[in-house]
Amino acid sequence: EMEFCGVGRALVWHAAMRDDCPTVGNPLLADAIRGKPNLVGTWAILPPQTGEMPAPDEFVARMKAQNIRALRAFPAEHRYLLNATTFGTLFDLMVQKRVPLILGPEWALVDGLLRDFPKLTVIVVGHGNWGQDRFFRPLIERFPNFYIDMSRYELDNGIEEFCKRYGPDRMLFATSFPASSMGGPMLTLKHAAIPDQHKDAIASGNLDRLLKEVRL
Repeated sequence: EMEFCGVGRALVWHAAMRDDCPTVGNPLLADAIRGKPNLVGTWAILPPQTGEMPAPDEFVARMKAQNIRALRAFPAEHRYLLNATTFGTLFDLMVQKRVPLILGPEWALVDGLLRDFPKLTVIVVGHGNWGQDRFFRPLIERFPNFYIDMSRYELDNGIEEFCKRYGPDRMLFATSFPASSMGGPMLTLKHAAIPDQHKDAIASGNLDRLLKEVRL
């Protein structure tokens, strides 16, 4: 599918990280991307206090060994509080290492997390095709390390108006594959009425920059 749609490199995850458990899905993801330099991995997190995952320093060391460059959190599915009380040590380390955290559009949670960790790089993905600008624009304006994807951002002139107000550097191309086809976001970005350099930044430049900043 990546080759068919012209996607040369991707930041990927495994459904078992969400639908089963990170202790199952993270190793499956690491195995799936091994030997595939065009695939960069993400892992999901669980509270360190339950002993299901390594201590933060060891966890980060394993990330480096397995070509994992970002983390995901599914607090509703895995029943935990995504806050400083639960993840303070890990998130402090993520800020230090510049590791992005990828979340769904749970806006009150995202706002609270960024208030606790304003320097944490947070990427919200899959925020819907009706436009949720009233939620995310205040976060864009307040937190410089907050980013959104455009996988389902199909609002008429949404990309154009976002770039006009904020520039292209806080928006990332994504597809929501396999839940959605890769072709839709490709078409949306290709035909957006923005300069080619803005399209290049959204398509790959912004994510490449974030991944290069990770210091494991």
